[in-house]
Amino acid sequence: MQRYLIGFLILPLLFAIPVSCLGQERSGQLDNAQIIGLNNQPLCGIPQQVPSEFTDIHEHWAKSDIQAVCKSGLMSGMGVNQLGLKVFSPDSSVSQAQLASVLQRTFQLDYGQLRFIKQPLVSDYYSDVNNDAWYANAAMLCAINKIFDDGNNFKPNQNVTRIEIAQAVQRCFNAKKIDIPMILIMPVYQDMQGLSQEQTNALVFVSNTGIMKGDGQNFRPLEGVKRAELARILNRCTELLELNTEVSKKVDESYNGKTLNLQAGDTFVLSLDSNPTTGYTWNLDDSWNEKMLTLVDQGYQSSTTSNIVGQGGRHYWKFKALKSGSADLKVYYARPWESVQPLKTFQVKIIINPMDGTK
Repeated sequence: MQRYLIGFLILPLLFAIPVSCLGQERSGQLDNAQIIGLNNQPLCGIPQQVPSEFTDIHEHWAKSDIQAVCKSGLMSGMGVNQLGLKVFSPDSSVSQAQLASVLQRTFQLDYGQLRFIKQPLVSDYYSDVNNDAWYANAAMLCAINKIFDDGNNFKPNQNVTRIEIAQAVQRCFNAKKIDIPMILIMPVYQDMQGLSQEQTNALVFVSNTGIMKGDGQNFRPLEGVKRAELARILNRCTELLELNTEVSKKVDESYNGKTLNLQAGDTFVLSLDSNPTTGYTWNLDDSWNEKMLTLVDQGYQSSTTSNIVGQGGRHYWKFKALKSGSADLKVYYARPWESVQPLKTFQVKIIINPMDGTK
């Protein structure tokens, strides 16, 4: 009787164990096709992967950046692991070929104003890239736009460094003729010694625009870049592109003492000549009604694309009109430590009309 009772207790347990698991115990192997059972339910304690999600980024610090660049098509995964689950490989290094591909997609690099008598090929620029390589078109467009250093070899499999990415990113903005306002502070890192002037300019650009930052004391210019870091860099570039390619009305010195008419929802960029090396700087009088007009962004742009530290340029303020009304916008050009009249003043009256054009 005791023997029958034990049999009745064991029998339900056998039916509760999936057949696939029993087979795996015998073979000692995990059959990938048997991981998911009926109705896509996970079997044998194997967690089911969320659709379209990478299994190696769940607890990663760059998870949101990785998801964003993959959703926008700027980056993609690196295949699947032994269990057939998608992986991004966030801690893998970035090669020259990979960088060229993502920069071409992010900045939509093209021929620009150039015209060719024949269809250009990547072999016209690099001797170590086949015309049918998966990155051939991106490498060619990067060459046309002078994104990488001149040379006959592209070195597609060579891992890129942080300073190389900084230079490439700055050149992309220059190639698309997009001016990014920057803060006026010169970043100071302990490992900037030995960098060329162009490398220093690129470091200043990416640091002051927030595209890339150091760890406080060091920028680590010669250190390699991981795929997770690249995802964050691309996201910041995308944010700046969206912010600075928006159609905005341009306002300069010619508007001094005049009236600017806008509609609610309009944006405009005030740009004034400035040279911070003289000690003078523009100071914005913040007495306007912020419920009608809001400051979106501000910064400084050098007068040439080389961004040489110490040269003159223009100070930028980007505003957005929120609702109908009027506001007086005033800016003063003075040395902060001097108790004298400003060297220059700028004032414009802002009239904001409702979006439908009625009062």
